[in-house]
Amino acid sequence: MTDTAREEILGRINQALGRRGGGEYVSSASGTVPAASSSATGHAGSHEGTEENTDPGPPAAGGGTVNQSAEYLRTGTHTGEDLIELLIDRLEDYKANVHRVSGDPAKTIAGLLDAGSTIVVPRGLDDSWLASFTGEISVDAPGQELSIPELDAQAAVVTASAVAIAQTGTIVLDGSPECGRRAITLVPDHHVCIVRVADIVDIVPEGIARLTPDAALTFISGPSATSDIELKRVEGVHGPRTLDVVIVDS
Repeated sequence: MTDTAREEILGRINQALGRRGGGEYVSSASGTVPAASSSATGHAGSHEGTEENTDPGPPAAGGGTVNQSAEYLRTGTHTGEDLIELLIDRLEDYKANVHRVSGDPAKTIAGLLDAGSTIVVPRGLDDSWLASFTGEISVDAPGQELSIPELDAQAAVVTASAVAIAQTGTIVLDGSPECGRRAITLVPDHHVCIVRVADIVDIVPEGIARLTPDAALTFISGPSATSDIELKRVEGVHGPRTLDVVIVDS
């Protein structure tokens, strides 16, 4: 590719991305920074008699700056049953098993677990949710963390969730006492996750607004899966092979 063609292609990319400051880049041939065309989006160079904004704004990936004037959607339009049904549709599309419960979810949760099996739960999980389970329960807590081999021996893990995003079918765990540390939800082959209806939001910005930025966040969109192996879907490679989501109307 000639330098002229390269500069033209990169110039078009900069224009398409709406980069400020001329969308400048360094030519690999000359090491110089060419001025952008006046037809590019944003201000390029100096214009006599025109006052320029000297603050280019925050940097964008690959160079240039972010267009701060863009208006982003921060509140979704789905509410009520439409919101819940959207989440269920997205979760099922990701091959998660969804169970909707009105009131106490204890019997539903017990029905998803093998009787007499061993499971792990975080220290802050609501005890009443496991009242109908007849197996052995291991509690993972600070100072009493289960080792990786011990977690691998568990038939399942049961946790709550911090928020669920309907548009993307994503459940977020925040490392709180009822969600637990990340390892307990990645090592066991079966994850039973409880989602309260009150914690369901429509779009990602609504979900992020509910989370603590410095929390250990885990984003879950269906069971662990990859298609890297011969382009065939293989589940359970990076985490639980089975995800059961219990949506609780309280």
